Amino acid sequence: MAALASSLIRQKREVREPGGSRPVSAQRRVCPRGTKSLCQKQLLILLSKVRLCGGRPARTDRGPEPQLKGIVTKLFCRQGFYLQANPDGSIQGTPEDTSSFTHFNLIPVGLRVVTIQSAKLGHYMAMNAEGLLYSSPHFTAECRFKECVFENYYVLYASALYRQRRSGRAWYLGLDKEGRVMKGNRVKKTKAAAHFVPKLLEGARGSEAEGRLREKLFSGYDSTVRPAREVGDRVWVSIGLTLAQLISLNEKDEEMSTKVYLDLEWTDYRLSWDPEEHEGIDSLRISAESVWLPDVVLLNNNDGNFDVALDINVVVSSDGSMRWQPPGIYRSSCSIQVTYFPFDWQNCTMVFSSYSYDSSEVSLQTGLSPEGQERQEVYIHEGTFIENGQWEIIHKPSRLIQPSVDPRGGGEGRREEVTFYLIIRRKPLFYLVNVIAPCILITLLAIFVFYLPPDAGEKMGLSIFALLTLTVFLLLLADKVPETSLSVPIIIKYLMFTMVLVTFSVILSVVVLNLHHRSPHTHQMPLWVRQIFIHKLPLYLGLKRPKPERDQMQEPPSIAPRDSPGSGWGRGTDEYFIRKPPNDFLFPKPNRFQPELSAPDLRRFIDGPNRAVGLPPELREVVSSISYIARQLQEQEDHDALKEDWQFVAMVVDRLFLWTFIIFTSVGTLVIFLDATYHLPPADPFP
Repeated sequence: MAALASSLIRQKREVREPGGSRPVSAQRRVCPRGTKSLCQKQLLILLSKVRLCGGRPARTDRGPEPQLKGIVTKLFCRQGFYLQANPDGSIQGTPEDTSSFTHFNLIPVGLRVVTIQSAKLGHYMAMNAEGLLYSSPHFTAECRFKECVFENYYVLYASALYRQRRSGRAWYLGLDKEGRVMKGNRVKKTKAAAHFVPKLLEGARGSEAEGRLREKLFSGYDSTVRPAREVGDRVWVSIGLTLAQLISLNEKDEEMSTKVYLDLEWTDYRLSWDPEEHEGIDSLRISAESVWLPDVVLLNNNDGNFDVALDINVVVSSDGSMRWQPPGIYRSSCSIQVTYFPFDWQNCTMVFSSYSYDSSEVSLQTGLSPEGQERQEVYIHEGTFIENGQWEIIHKPSRLIQPSVDPRGGGEGRREEVTFYLIIRRKPLFYLVNVIAPCILITLLAIFVFYLPPDAGEKMGLSIFALLTLTVFLLLLADKVPETSLSVPIIIKYLMFTMVLVTFSVILSVVVLNLHHRSPHTHQMPLWVRQIFIHKLPLYLGLKRPKPERDQMQEPPSIAPRDSPGSGWGRGTDEYFIRKPPNDFLFPKPNRFQPELSAPDLRRFIDGPNRAVGLPPELREVVSSISYIARQLQEQEDHDALKEDWQFVAMVVDRLFLWTFIIFTSVGTLVIFLDATYHLPPADPFP
């Protein structure tokens, strides 16, 4: 379009007279040197163009007529109307495209500037200073429109002369929803009212022979009649699919979005001719609205949009073969299997069928390759295909399916379907880095909770922190997977597994803390607990309890008593008691397990039947006090020893849970994720 406009501009420049680069009427006029203000003639011209009341007047000054023929088109508005110039000079929109008053010449008159001329009346479309459109019999400055392509590929036409004074916003040509012309200052470029599609006329774009051929082919042609020679004949339609981009796969909504090009081929015997009789014309490009279409739609669409995105032209060959390749962005339903998410693969389908005809009227088949062979797969052009960052296409077969009954349930005729399969595999790197790896690290934190000393205050806090973190991950993943009860994703299984482990770590940490803070005053240690958790398990868990300090210290040598030659306790014995009382009497060694085997009490020795020891009463009271102090010290030592036993049992249980959690976590992680490694797409999609 741009190249054609540039060539037309060059033709216009060649038509100009070589007298000068600018016409005389357009050259700037210079005021006399002695006059500092405007000259009188220019002042009169300026005053004549200004009105004291009302808006600005229309520009009626005539310019040179465009000397180019232009391009004959029909301007189709996005509101659903064709722009039409009526004989009475009014302009409006009409839904009919058969009127010759909808034909316009788009004549370039500058860089991206055109004038719109009625091909039937010869009048020019213009916009006055009030923003109203009118038909002008002469070319003026108000007949110039700036032509630009909007970001949605529609064309905008804005007045080249007028615009908003304050904001500078352009005034656009537009039609409302009822086909009436809108004021230019009321039309926004983002609205559908300003969006036009110039549809070229075949007869105007080609040669006269092509126009005659078109008139011959479409004289008496009815686009609603099926192109079958006999009533019982079937029309064979081949369906191909070219995948341009796999946009996304929404697991939660079970919806696949793709950008594709349909490739429909059939034969219409009514549109065939001999190229030799028509100057060698071998093919024509005709608008899709003018010919019969097989009415092929996507049955499993997910948004209710059955039509293609753009009705492009149909290529008609001289033998009557038709080829139509409309583009479209389809949102098809796809049943998601979430069992092995995110190590999963999905089998999504796109089912196409003729919605208006059954298999006795229209017979479908898969598309053909350039070599003429049947292509039973989705075609992907390596140079134009856009890769998806999350999914990898493994297989893309297609298959013709003949259902036994009408899938709509309304008729008895069978409707053939062509199903295109996209077997895609997920790229799990994103979930490995952002979900699975953090979960494993959090599980390790929960495991090393058991390595903290039982009296550490952070033991419970760390366990609860790990549990809350896994809960947040579970809530985030809930928005990614579909709300189905058929299966549980493997990553959710792993999260639940780790949450159970962390929950048990919290519970077992409470048990360990309970054991750690026990004492002889509150609990008595059973003998089996002492045998298992103090004498046996530490040997297997790598724990060795240090010996008490008194067992490590070597006792000083005993002092032999000096007895008198007489029998019994003599004076030498009394002196020995006074100088050095034996340790076995004052500080008997503890025997917590069999107290009856402990050393004899000193009081029992003094107050016993053997009263031959001659101690004065004062000394007896001293010895009794010393014995009481020794008993209290012994009881405190026994209390501390039993409390240390409970703390050692808690440490052994903590270490036992540590190794148990390491084993369970390792085995569970390997079992869960190794199962996903065997879930691979099939080597043959149709075994």
